[in-house]
Amino acid sequence: MQRIFSCQQASELEKKAKEKFAIPPFLMMENAARAMAEFCTKESRLVIVCGKGNNGGDGYALARLLQTKINVTVFALEAPAAEEAKTQYEMCRRLGLKIINASEEPDFQILFEKLCKSLTADDYIADCIYGTGFHGTLSPDVKKIIDIMNKSRACKLACDIPSALEFSADYSITMGCQKLALYSDTAKAVSGKIIVADLGIAREKFEADTESSSLQTQVNDLFLVEPEDRELPFRKNRAVHKGKFGHTAVLCGDKSGAAILAASAAMSFGSGLTSLLKSNSSDLNQFKISPALMISDCLPKKTSCILAGSGFSDFSKDTAKILTDWFYSFKSSGSRTSQTSTTSPAAVLDAGMLTSPETPAFLDSLNSIENARIILTPHLSELKRLLEHCGAEGDFSIEALAESPESRIAAGNYLTTRFPQSTVIMKSANTFIACGGETFVITDGAQSLAKGGSGDLLAGMAAALLAQGYPAKSAAITAAEHHALISQKTGSENYNLTPEVFLSLL
Repeated sequence: MQRIFSCQQASELEKKAKEKFAIPPFLMMENAARAMAEFCTKESRLVIVCGKGNNGGDGYALARLLQTKINVTVFALEAPAAEEAKTQYEMCRRLGLKIINASEEPDFQILFEKLCKSLTADDYIADCIYGTGFHGTLSPDVKKIIDIMNKSRACKLACDIPSALEFSADYSITMGCQKLALYSDTAKAVSGKIIVADLGIAREKFEADTESSSLQTQVNDLFLVEPEDRELPFRKNRAVHKGKFGHTAVLCGDKSGAAILAASAAMSFGSGLTSLLKSNSSDLNQFKISPALMISDCLPKKTSCILAGSGFSDFSKDTAKILTDWFYSFKSSGSRTSQTSTTSPAAVLDAGMLTSPETPAFLDSLNSIENARIILTPHLSELKRLLEHCGAEGDFSIEALAESPESRIAAGNYLTTRFPQSTVIMKSANTFIACGGETFVITDGAQSLAKGGSGDLLAGMAAALLAQGYPAKSAAITAAEHHALISQKTGSENYNLTPEVFLSLL
């Protein structure tokens, strides 16, 4: 896993690295520009748009590095203000690079638009306008320039972070370390492929001072999940039977199709046995159900994980009682090794079981059981309602949860502190997982998942791993990352990733 840092942390790390390793101020800017230059491999054209800060300084350095290798034109929106940017600008000016200044050229926007329209897919545009220090809103003139850039056919490069998250990059070349600002839902839509460029020292050295007191007060224990972080349930022991891999019980609500999808995913993701538990409101008779799924009127004796909420329009008191009684039976009879393949109760709770005023008390009761393994799987609307019913303080509007990674981290930390046996999978374009003071970010999910039933499949996958004895953290990370990677198999832009197609790929 890679560590992710807030912008303030990243700035602090850069400052400390310069002091600790005697790095001259200009050298990191040189290395940032060199990292961008490595992408411009074709002998074509490069348009660089520079702002007044050090992001613009990176752009001037990039122009200088490529002056004899590619046809470079620099558009300066403002005169450089940062000292390093001033130095880089002056070097470019004395070398005779073509720089068009907005303050000096009355037809600046017309010239810029004309050049951008002439660019082809073999050309490049580099966004060096604003970095991570930008706050507020874009001026109309800068917004127009970025709109023109976005319409170009050229390959688009963002220096550190797409300016104001308005520039739509093909590649975001972020400097020194992973930055939290790149992992909001808006950022996912415009960042393209995120690449971390070193600034002249190894990342291990650059990130070495994270234990300092000034960094500890900021966002910490934040990690980017990668494919190799999965712990898939491969069966390496050749002498096993179905009972070794748990029994997942999926409770059916009024929309039983969702429960069937979740149960099917659980069976496909390694659950040894999977049962659908009928309720008074379930409508299983209208569905064609795989013969591999069992149907039961009561909780199977060897249940090792319960999944409840998929397809529930509302909170079910009957379901809550089944779960609470089953959890409390562990409290009264110890490990219960005679009745289950695990030594602690496990549950995945989704949808309607998370959005009622009765939910907090219900979760309190489940979390009172020591060593319980609980995974909550809300999407952002459900997360907002859960936090409201818990009385959480802060801006937890859907917009804040989507656009502010810090808000989602705070939401996860609140819930996992309030419900200490729980791990929370906060589903969105970038999925955040909160567990025990740590946050894990899943970025590999494709837009093809934007379809009914995708969340039910994830819930079933997580339940299957809990049934097989996984800790909640590992189950959540593995299920969410594998769910995301499956979505890429048919192409991220594909529109026909139905649950049935997903299950065939699982």
